[in-house]
Amino acid sequence: MKTLLLPLFLMFMVLTINAQSCPDNNHPHMIDLGLPSGTKWACCNVGADKPEGYGGYYAWGETEEKTTYNWSTYIHCDGSDTDCNDLGSDIAGTQYDAAHVKWGGSWVMPSSEQQDELRDNCTYKWTTVNGVKGKKFTSQINGESIFMPAAGYRWDADLQYAEIYGFFWSSTQGPSNSNYSNFMYFDSRNTNGSIYIRSAGNTVRPVISGTNNYAQSCPDNNHPHAIDLGLPSGTKWACCNVGADKPEGHGGYYAWGETEEKETYNEVTYQYCTGEDPNSYGWYGQNIQYQDLGSDIAGTQYDVAHVKWGGSWVMPSLDEIKELYNYCTSNFTIMNGFEGQKFTSKNNGRTIFLPAADYYSPSLGQYWSSTQEPTNLKWAYGLYFFPYESNWCTYSHPLGLTVRPVISGTTNINLLKSSSLAKSNQAVYNLYGIKVADSIDNMNSLTPGIYIVNGKKMVIK
Repeated sequence: MKTLLLPLFLMFMVLTINAQSCPDNNHPHMIDLGLPSGTKWACCNVGADKPEGYGGYYAWGETEEKTTYNWSTYIHCDGSDTDCNDLGSDIAGTQYDAAHVKWGGSWVMPSSEQQDELRDNCTYKWTTVNGVKGKKFTSQINGESIFMPAAGYRWDADLQYAEIYGFFWSSTQGPSNSNYSNFMYFDSRNTNGSIYIRSAGNTVRPVISGTNNYAQSCPDNNHPHAIDLGLPSGTKWACCNVGADKPEGHGGYYAWGETEEKETYNEVTYQYCTGEDPNSYGWYGQNIQYQDLGSDIAGTQYDVAHVKWGGSWVMPSLDEIKELYNYCTSNFTIMNGFEGQKFTSKNNGRTIFLPAADYYSPSLGQYWSSTQEPTNLKWAYGLYFFPYESNWCTYSHPLGLTVRPVISGTTNINLLKSSSLAKSNQAVYNLYGIKVADSIDNMNSLTPGIYIVNGKKMVIK
């Protein structure tokens, strides 16, 4: 029995040591989470001597702590939030970088992109370390982990929301007015990126930047590009919205099935709806009738993506939206001063950014799909997101929403029928090579599925 106890004890010791990211108590340590960029994260905060320590609190761009944090004490403005100094788009490694000034060497504040990468490639769990609440980030790549304490933030002379929230500065300056800068925050339920006022005192978790380039999906600025996220269907997502010339651009707003923008979006202005007794908001009171545009408008004259961009570009179906969610991680973040949702492929690390383009709420994104809700002609499916939630839902047709095009992995039959290359005498085969229709004109009687026409896969929905 004794001969078994010793090996088991040694095995337990080995497993225990391997589960810990810090090899000893001589902090800080550089923790390799196996991130695609090669970035290494520190095991503790600036000013802390252990992973669970709060450390120091710094206004953005300042390198010393103080007793009071507000606009009157912030050294990079004139005493108010109306005229802050522009310290540059990224202060990593400069005289304004608290991590670099305090720790030296290659240590710097993380960029908002590096914070995104941390969230995209780690699981995170609200937990307690030595009595301190916070979040543990565990790499999905190599299993290593870091703990970040919920240290709250300082405003005026007070420490606020300690043990409830973690507020960590990035090195990335916020929108062009420069009164805000990017940061990462979390509580027991949520973990996200956003912007925060520069004069507040937040904690700093340093990094050593890697030599690998973080996955860039657009090869140049000649948008749009078809981004291959490695999805099972082969669907490629556009890098920007219909009507936009860059990924963070809002682009145009369109009612479902309409292909032009307009000043007012309601039932009275919606061209595929009739009714009586409209109210002051332009919504009908009775005898409302919506025109049936089909179960899926991708590739038809009602598809704004196909009408505006041509080629194989179409509006995404509900199934393609679900696939995006299933095979990507998503987090709310900021790109060039614009809030939105970043989707990162679990298969190849490529990304797309969808801006939060809602007219009334800058933190809300709402996008059309091509799929009609089957039980009510008033509704069609779409996706939505805001900082705490992201999913798909239904929207009323007359609403003006944004559109992010795709190139479907399997060609929609509507595209084939509208193509100048389509010939009515092309036979239709199933995936077993059996002819099921003499021509594409006879496909309406077929059950939904994938078929072969002229050597190409076509899908009937």
